[in-house]
Parts: sequence; structure tokens; C-alpha cells
Amino acid sequence: MATLNLSIIDYLFIVIPDVAESLSDLERKLAEIATSLNKTNEKHAQLRAHRDLPTICERGMGDDVTKNYPRYVIMSHDGPKRQILCDTHTDGGGWIVFQRRTTGDVDFYRDWTSYREGFGSLTGDFWMGNEALYNLTDKDPYELRMDVRIKSGQEVFARYPNFRVEDESNKYRLQIGPYSGTAGDGLTYHNSMFFTTFDRDNDKHATVNCAISHPGGWWYNACIHAVLNLEWAVTETKTHGWYDGKSYMPVSFSEMKMRRIQLV
Repeated sequence: MATLNLSIIDYLFIVIPDVAESLSDLERKLAEIATSLNKTNEKHAQLRAHRDLPTICERGMGDDVTKNYPRYVIMSHDGPKRQILCDTHTDGGGWIVFQRRTTGDVDFYRDWTSYREGFGSLTGDFWMGNEALYNLTDKDPYELRMDVRIKSGQEVFARYPNFRVEDESNKYRLQIGPYSGTAGDGLTYHNSMFFTTFDRDNDKHATVNCAISHPGGWWYNACIHAVLNLEWAVTETKTHGWYDGKSYMPVSFSEMKMRRIQLV
């Protein structure tokens, strides 16, 4: 039998590459285990976050310092029988957002059916729908809040109690109480007005359809003070904006939201 005689140097040349390859395999396996653990932890965090999200949009949720809710939460609602967007932070939270405009990428020059059913996305610009507004405000007393950002950057709001939208047979007529806030009273002019779209002229103007002359859908009077559903940035007087009692101000952001009034 032949005798294998290896010097120390020869032995090292044989063994070291095998050890290095084994270490490399071990490192790769450890990296795969770490990646798997990270993914598992992320899934658990998502499940915990989902579990901890509120399921009811109610006043006071933003005042609870033990809850770190995100600013907006999408949840189901039995009233309109659809998902709603809940603002959990503003003035104690509990606001159902039914209009939002941030980018202008959703066309608000829509017909009667579109405004009745709603359009857009809860994660972007949208209108909840007049039928949903009626279903909510017909059952419980609500207050209305309108948050707008003037194009100069100033953020202001208007607030109205006793917010109600009547049914379709009454042309989704708007009812609101007295104004308070920092924006100026731009909506009282539209109080008790029917909803108007380009194919349903229900405004008080004698000769024109305000939804065509000021393109959008709204509770036009004859025609506008504050209209947050006009076309995006058409002209300084015909883009969606707010009237503060002195002048019409184009806005770069708007949210209309409602909150159920707690009866004492």
C-alpha cells in the first residue's frame, strides 16, 4: 500500500479551501435565516398594527394618548354600507371624510349619477356620494368641518353644526347651522340649496346652469361663494376655492368631513 506523505504546507492547501467554503455556506445560510426572520417580524408587526386599528370612527379617538393611530384609517361603516375614510386626529378625531382634493388627478366635473354614487379613491381624491351622505345624516345629527389650504400656504377651517343632506327626491338639499372657524363663512350662501350638476340644473340662477358656468357639482346658489368641487386650477375665479367674506381664494387642498354629534 502506498503511503501518502503530506507536508504541513500541502495539508493547509487542501484543508483551508474546504473550511473557507464551509464558512461561506454557513454565512449564506445565516443570512437566509435572518432575512426570513425579518419578513416574519414584519408580518407580525403588520398583523399587530391591523389588529390595533380602530373599527369605529368616533369622537375622542384622537385624544387618547395611549393610542397611536395613523392620521387616516379606512374602515367599514354600516350607514352607507361601504368603506369610509376616518380622520382620527383633527380636533379629537372621529371625522368621516367625504371629500378630498389634493392633486387634481380626479375629474370632479361629473354628472348627477356620479355624484349620487360617489367616485375617486379613499387613498387619493374622492367624493363619497350624495346617497351615502343622505343615509348617514338622515339617521344621526352631524357637524360639518371643511379644512382648506389656501394657495399661499395658509391652512384654515370652517365648521357648521346640524349638517344634513336630504334625499334624492329633495335633490340632496344641503342643511347647515351657523358658522364658526378661521376660514370665513363661505358656505352659508349655499345653505338650503339643491345639488346641481351639468345634467341637473337645480340652482337659483335664472339663465345659466352654475355647474356648467362654474364646472363641477355642488349646492350652487346663483352661483358660488365657496365651491370645493370646481375644476382644478382653471382660472383664479373658477378653480375650486373658498370665499372668506371678502374675496374668493383658490385652494390647493380641501377636505370635507362630518362627525356625529353626541347628544347629552
